[in-house]
Amino acid sequence: MKITSRKNQLVVQSRGLLREKRLRDEEGLFAVEGVKLCLEALSAGITPKWALVSETAAEKFVEAVREIEQSCAVTVVSDDLYDYLSEQKTPQGIFLAGQILDKSVNLDRILSSGKILLLDCVQDSGNLGAMLRTAEALGIGGVILGDGCADVWSPKTLRASMGSAFRLPACAVDMAGAVKTVKEKGFAVYAAMLDDTAQRLGSFAFPEKSAVVIGNEGHGVSAEVAGLCQKVYIPIQGAESLNAAAAAAILCWEMSK
Repeated sequence: MKITSRKNQLVVQSRGLLREKRLRDEEGLFAVEGVKLCLEALSAGITPKWALVSETAAEKFVEAVREIEQSCAVTVVSDDLYDYLSEQKTPQGIFLAGQILDKSVNLDRILSSGKILLLDCVQDSGNLGAMLRTAEALGIGGVILGDGCADVWSPKTLRASMGSAFRLPACAVDMAGAVKTVKEKGFAVYAAMLDDTAQRLGSFAFPEKSAVVIGNEGHGVSAEVAGLCQKVYIPIQGAESLNAAAAAAILCWEMSK
């Protein structure tokens, strides 16, 4: 049976999950599109609730649809209807709704690692996703997100993370409190910022247990958090500053050495 109506409840709910954080929080569900990300979610152990595929996708991605069907019900919708519910300009035609993981349980896992990335009010979903992807790729043990950070489960974050959001330990807590806890566990904590007391990146070696704080795209690390940390800066020429995700990548690389 093919769905063609925009008023269909499954379509309404699916479209809402792609667009509204409030709805994702209330229902404990996230939404993801595209063959690769949907399969990444399944392979990471995400519990799927339902899937929607366009008529064209059902014919084009037969093997992927079969794999998804082993985990949840798959409903076919018309191509026009899929275009309506999708957030993407040129969608592949595959949608999956999954159970949001309770990442609050991850703090102990993160603290048992050697390297941590802390994000102080990083608000751009693309930046957040890129940081999660980079952190996983460079062996960072986990990511702690402070108040005001973008939604880990937004479609843009999930796309930018390329599946890392499903796998990398992460938790959202008060940032100042997190820094204090991390320090109590023996980590050296550095805030990435331009400051007279900041150490030049490359002039020292990060300790075995290290954590770096990346601040807000416009305002940097908050004064409260910065006051709890050592300072480190990335030497650059020409440009006034680096994109937050680029800075995080450089610092994660240095920590991983």
